Amino acid sequence: MDRLLDKKTSEQVGELLNKMTGKVEIIVFKGNNEFSAVAEQLFTEISQITDKVKVISYDITSPVSDEFEIDKLLTPASVMLDSQGNDRGVRFYGIPSGHEFSTLLQDLLAMSKNGEVEFSQKNIDRIKTIDKKVRIRVFVTPTCPYCPKAVISAHQTAMANSEMVVAEMFEANEFSNESQKYNVSSVPHTIIEVKENDDWVKTGEFIGAYPEDNYISELMQAIDIK
Repeated sequence: MDRLLDKKTSEQVGELLNKMTGKVEIIVFKGNNEFSAVAEQLFTEISQITDKVKVISYDITSPVSDEFEIDKLLTPASVMLDSQGNDRGVRFYGIPSGHEFSTLLQDLLAMSKNGEVEFSQKNIDRIKTIDKKVRIRVFVTPTCPYCPKAVISAHQTAMANSEMVVAEMFEANEFSNESQKYNVSSVPHTIIEVKENDDWVKTGEFIGAYPEDNYISELMQAIDIK
């Protein structure tokens, strides 16, 4: 397979990731599909640009996937661990390409700083009041310029309360069955689910990239926290 990142892009990525303060680990769970190979190569090429990114790959059948509650039917799936080796609930399902490549880089910077959250302190405090298991799924496409903001908001939410929140980017075209399941027709499409009796129950959804305060209000309303 040819390289995904050309020389100029690699140099630009290197300049940006020079701002990383700690090391970040990306765990890739692969299936028997072309998307898995591309995702693994993309992350590997980034790890070749900076020694602050380490990539570990597993087949989805590995018991390690169970530790992170990865659905064995959904590959490629990637988990990002922060500079302390902690799982902060940041997930990528599919290849973070196109506009979502910038999301990946922003997440690397934040996770290198132990999951640094850029929300206002007021909103961070609200997120920390979440006391039930929450899953945020953001469906995106590589050509959508508004999608990164929606994914970053979800990932920042998980970083702020990783004990209760997991936030997942879903590449809608790669996971057409999931897109149909959630009736995704426009992106970014954010789905909010709460775990009830070991099942994920959809409690809210919205389309578009909301400003921070509006996003937090929609999230908390869906979780039923005032």
